[in-house]
Amino acid sequence: MNRADNDDGVALRYEISAVKLPRDGMAVRFEADERERAALARQLGIVAVGSLKVDLRATPWRRDGVRVEGSIVARVQQESVVSLEPLDRAIDEAFRAVFVPEGSKLARIAAPSEHELHIDPEGDDPPEVFQGDRIDLGPYIAEALVLALDPYPRAEGEAFDEVDTDPDPDAGRRSAFGALSSLVAPDDKGNK
Repeated sequence: MNRADNDDGVALRYEISAVKLPRDGMAVRFEADERERAALARQLGIVAVGSLKVDLRATPWRRDGVRVEGSIVARVQQESVVSLEPLDRAIDEAFRAVFVPEGSKLARIAAPSEHELHIDPEGDDPPEVFQGDRIDLGPYIAEALVLALDPYPRAEGEAFDEVDTDPDPDAGRRSAFGALSSLVAPDDKGNK
């Protein structure tokens, strides 16, 4: 297990070995450092990632695959969509993914040969394909974190107030058809 250099714009990298895993699995635990959290906040488009702790277990799956399960715990700061004030949020998200090597027969599950893709919404996700003998969990952890974020964060009790944008509110409402009738030229008797 090691943190890989992330000079390629990927905010979080954490590689594990995909070969010779113990039968009972291998613990994968790490805490993102300040640089990784800042890069992750930029990638996710949020104010800040205050903390990110990952507690996973990688176990052999079928013959040559790897199953990774556990939890991701984070403190993030998002901007309220109402007041634009920063809001602190706690995230405790379950993580589960299956990885198979590129040449594996099981990779066909991940990339079906048919033109149609049949997905069971209640079923497990198809396996992810990796190359070589290492799996970079960083992008998958970032994906799980972004899916756990509130897409429209706001503080409790915050709501949008009705805003009147009419420049002359006392003039009353005017129908679109009334506006169109003023554009019609009158006939020779003065009727519109």
